[in-house]
Amino acid sequence: MSEPRRPIEDFPAHPAGDPAADLAHAVRERRTALGISVVDLAEQTKLTARQIRAIEAGHAAPTLPLLTALAAALRTAFTA
Repeated sequence: MSEPRRPIEDFPAHPAGDPAADLAHAVRERRTALGISVVDLAEQTKLTARQIRAIEAGHAAPTLPLLTALAAALRTAFTA
């Protein structure tokens, strides 16, 4: 018989800090540095402006395919 799953509160915080906040900051900084609006970035990535705003606010964690699309639209590579 397997052990029950531990609640999320039992897991330690991410060792590298807050990845969602780091991603949010990086996307916003790169987008503004390139002079791209939220609407333009949304169109280039096939997301909505609302989804871009959620990512930039740290409220959404994009999937790997979406990260790839963001990186391409922002003309950069993402690293772990």
